[in-house]
Amino acid sequence: MTISEIKSHRRIVESRHLTALENCTPRAVEQFPKGLFTQDERLRGGIIVHVLVSLYMFLGFALLCDDYFVPSLEIICDNLHIQSDVAGATFMAAGSSAPELATAVIAVFIAKDDIGLGTVVGSAVYNVMFVISMCALLAGMVVYLNWWPLVRDCVFYLLSVAALALVILDGHIYWYEALGLVLFYLVYILIMYHNAKLEAWFVPKVTWCGQAAVRKKQPESIVLYDKLRDANSNGAVILNGNSVTESFTDEMTALTESDSDDPGEGHTVKMASYDKEPESVFAWPDACWKKALFIIAIPLKVVLFISIPDCRQPRWQRWFVVTFVMCLTWLTIFSYIMVWMITVIGYTADIPDTIMGLTFIAFGVSLPDVIASLIVVREGHGDMAVSNAVGSNVFDILICMGLPWLLQIIINNGEPVQVYSEGLLYSSFTLLATVFLLLLITHLNKWRLTKTYGVVLLIIYVFFTVLTSLYELNIFGYVHPHECASNY
Repeated sequence: MTISEIKSHRRIVESRHLTALENCTPRAVEQFPKGLFTQDERLRGGIIVHVLVSLYMFLGFALLCDDYFVPSLEIICDNLHIQSDVAGATFMAAGSSAPELATAVIAVFIAKDDIGLGTVVGSAVYNVMFVISMCALLAGMVVYLNWWPLVRDCVFYLLSVAALALVILDGHIYWYEALGLVLFYLVYILIMYHNAKLEAWFVPKVTWCGQAAVRKKQPESIVLYDKLRDANSNGAVILNGNSVTESFTDEMTALTESDSDDPGEGHTVKMASYDKEPESVFAWPDACWKKALFIIAIPLKVVLFISIPDCRQPRWQRWFVVTFVMCLTWLTIFSYIMVWMITVIGYTADIPDTIMGLTFIAFGVSLPDVIASLIVVREGHGDMAVSNAVGSNVFDILICMGLPWLLQIIINNGEPVQVYSEGLLYSSFTLLATVFLLLLITHLNKWRLTKTYGVVLLIIYVFFTVLTSLYELNIFGYVHPHECASNY
């Protein structure tokens, strides 16, 4: 073989190697710092460290949401005089979606891959079906929903999904497309600003949905509640033989239903108040398992206590904005660490990145939505919980995708952003189906959160997650390039 033939053969090999590299997507794990263990060490048991850290971050989410995040949201509602469902769809959704925004920014600027998009699509199904199903299953009561907040948010969610599908249709994101997504979210905020006027116009014209049904079933309780709320903003009352011990500081957002056949019996209105000084975050619990959990959580409790004003305490109530901002910061930090650990676990188990983005990472970044929604729904704020779940998706699609794309295009002098996965286009259409099913099932269930309703949503969540994953695994045709090799 001559020297020219050897050089020609080498060029062919190098060309094939470059082609293989160009047709693969980088592994998501490459966007994170190197860990303490090699792949072999993780396979021999080191992976348990990543599992334990993930669980510890889950505990951090729970403490942060329960002690600081949700209380700051309720004080925001009280101080700004906004409805709880509007707060759920805006402040609560933006706060609990801060991890998704951080993940999307990391993906677009550092990893140069589409795990951010996969995470947003995965967390969208997760929020709509899984989060709401958990609220229904774990609320501990039947919670009535007003139809207006859910329909309002679902309409904007449908429009957001349609916009996302159009934007990623050609595999490239141009500056005007990214800007359009961001501007559309500003339209959503504008609608929220005028929500009371729009609701006053729409609701009287529709009588077949949840709010009308609730009012027909509980007219006396609502009238009595309204009168007592106006007469005494901080008094305990008796409604139909059941005491309401919490103080009245906000408007009623939900009713709970007992097993009684009498519509006027067994209904309790739960409201939140921080007029009395609440229990300290360092209060020693009674149950043995809670004591063990308390000891484990001491480092988290100390760090959060030092860095975040407890706006439940009267002396810190004016600091609720600082509390909210610091909660966003810690939510992002906890989420980054959790996504890091989950991504390493997925890489070690050889699970494709896009599948991880649609499932486990979506679970990790959506944990604030789950925990915050569960906390507020158990307080009776059903509309706030559901609006958070759906409103988070609107924020995820329009801001968590649109803003990072727009920033990257600006930095790259107008060069469009390439989206690797064509399968996500099909996934976007499956999201449209989840919204229609959510509205249909909610209406058939008479606009109530019940255990049966929760089970049905959970089944639908599993079905759509499997279907979307099959798309990403190229089962229905080649839609996703193979992943590049990694030495992480």
